[in-house]
Amino acid sequence: MSLFLTETEHAAVRSCNLPAMAELRWALNVRCARRAANPGLLAHDTTVEWWHCAHEFTSDAAMCWALGRDATVGTWLRGVTLDLARRSADDWGGPWFRSHDAKAPCGHLETAHLSWAVSTALDLAAEVFTPAEQDELRTVLRDRAMPMCRRWLDTTHHLANWRCILGAGFTVPAAVLGDETALDHAEQMFRLAIEGFQPDGSYGESLQYSHYAMYGLMLAYESLVRRRPQLATSLPMARYAAGMRWHAASMLYRKPLSGWGQQPMPRSANFNDSGALFACSADVALHVASRGTGTDAGLARWLFDTYGQPNPGCGTEDRSSFGFLPRFGFLALPLLPQACAAITPVVAGLGPVEAFSNGDVLVRDRWDGSTILAVHGGGDPLHGPGHLHGDLNSCILAHGQERLLVDPGHSSYRNLVHTIEVQSQCHNTLTFHAESVSGTQEDVGKTVLLQQNSAIGHRLFHDWTPEQPVDRGARRLIAAHDRGVSVIGSDCAAAYGAPLTTVTRFWILCGANALFIVDRIQAERPVQPCWNWVLNNRDGGLDLKMLPDRLVARRGAVGMKLFQGGAIRGPQLAHGWVHDAYHPLPAQLGEGASGSGQIVRWHAQDRRTEWLAVHAIAMDSFGAIAGWHLKEQAGKDAVLEAPGGRERWALGVDPTSKAVQLDEQVGGRTWRLVTNGTCTLQST
Repeated sequence: MSLFLTETEHAAVRSCNLPAMAELRWALNVRCARRAANPGLLAHDTTVEWWHCAHEFTSDAAMCWALGRDATVGTWLRGVTLDLARRSADDWGGPWFRSHDAKAPCGHLETAHLSWAVSTALDLAAEVFTPAEQDELRTVLRDRAMPMCRRWLDTTHHLANWRCILGAGFTVPAAVLGDETALDHAEQMFRLAIEGFQPDGSYGESLQYSHYAMYGLMLAYESLVRRRPQLATSLPMARYAAGMRWHAASMLYRKPLSGWGQQPMPRSANFNDSGALFACSADVALHVASRGTGTDAGLARWLFDTYGQPNPGCGTEDRSSFGFLPRFGFLALPLLPQACAAITPVVAGLGPVEAFSNGDVLVRDRWDGSTILAVHGGGDPLHGPGHLHGDLNSCILAHGQERLLVDPGHSSYRNLVHTIEVQSQCHNTLTFHAESVSGTQEDVGKTVLLQQNSAIGHRLFHDWTPEQPVDRGARRLIAAHDRGVSVIGSDCAAAYGAPLTTVTRFWILCGANALFIVDRIQAERPVQPCWNWVLNNRDGGLDLKMLPDRLVARRGAVGMKLFQGGAIRGPQLAHGWVHDAYHPLPAQLGEGASGSGQIVRWHAQDRRTEWLAVHAIAMDSFGAIAGWHLKEQAGKDAVLEAPGGRERWALGVDPTSKAVQLDEQVGGRTWRLVTNGTCTLQST
């Protein structure tokens, strides 16, 4: 039997009576039969170029053939695999935007995917090829796939998703070919690649790229352990398996999305380069549920049960293998019978505030509640930075399964707008205007826009030893919960640089319906803040009303009223973007149109060296949001009152100590946020 489907696994798949197995097998058979009805890799409904679907289509067919020996699928697989193997070395280097200048062909992400495609076809379906063709495929893997991937790995010295992917591009064929010397090196590469993850399992690039990195590590781990079973007790995976806690906390909800059919689609807290339609793929989730331990494994199974099972008519799979639209792949079937039982987030101990070392904080009124606040702020130095946006001290706000304040996500990297949508002005954070004091004589005195620097460079390694993690320029001040009130604080002044010395933001979520945001700014010379709020209009479904000091946004069955703090002028409206999922080509499904993100901006009236602004946000049903009002009260900066006075939250900032006091004036409860030195949340 093959490496990726042992005799035991084959029997377990065929005898498994779990409903999920029936769904996986049926969906796999249907999609493979549909593809095999036409010759060649690409069909009329394929929207990507051949590099970006080769692995998923080929490995699907190989597993389908291994389980059912369908002759049509086998014929299609043979032709497609040989076509891939016979492509030129230049083709194996990837599309035009990859470097093709090296004297010896160097691998890229696409090289690794082609390596996986040929390897899995040879491993799972060797019988569809003649002996001479099998030798041809082995030669391509040994003389092209492995050297090209190795060349990139040997000449590039940073930790990020590419190292995980190219490492798997080298490891998978090494295991299929039984190359013991190469496997020794592959094991060492695996142990280095996992250092790109934070110690708590979160990741410095994004949710989407964490999954992509996990996918490569999964293929490498499965290859090594299946070829060398003794490694099952010593090959480390806890570093990325722990990421299931971050993934579980980062999921918002699952429901249909206009333009994508009637099937439920996941939504996630998609900071940096990440798709809003993200969920951990079935393969990765079941890999951790099978190979991992404890709550990490149980949460992985919960993610599969909740987000990873196939849906009828789930649409194209042509963006799956790169993680753009994670679906189940060939390894989900043999891994499912081995997976542990699910552990829900509540049983796993995930609370209303979950903070992670990469800077993400996920806040809920309760796990089965109606409000989710995702904050992207200060954390620990990053072990694998990359794909960053200028989005520190930004947030995503969802209420009643509607995203109201949103992150734009990302479009094709070849789109010119991508250079704009990553900027701070396109996120729910601050930008500043100030007078220039540097540059040419003509530049001095001109007004310049101050945004965050997101190009901080990779973390390097030398002689297999990583350098220190990279500080992004933000620090977490607090992430706490007490009796229904959650507080997150972050300062990111270093990401802007001079003249900013303090850019502190506190989010205070009060139950499910009230949120205060407190901004404190200090600078060495006068600055003029601009507050940016990005609203979700991805399908034209936003009902937006703007007034001089507030906005009312309704979407679906819910609404939000935002009261802007500070001495302001405006508002102004800019037409931005909100993307669903990345596509490597322009003008494809998933790319948001101009105006899909509506950016409401308020500017300060003048320039100062110190600012304090308190914003109040109410969330409720479509009609009830009209009854929320901002009241005036002596000694308070903002008082939010619900319809009929059922809730009344009053917040005040002490002008001397900067301490924040929150009063729930209906129930008579009080919280105090002390901000001198260490931030603490106290209640009475």
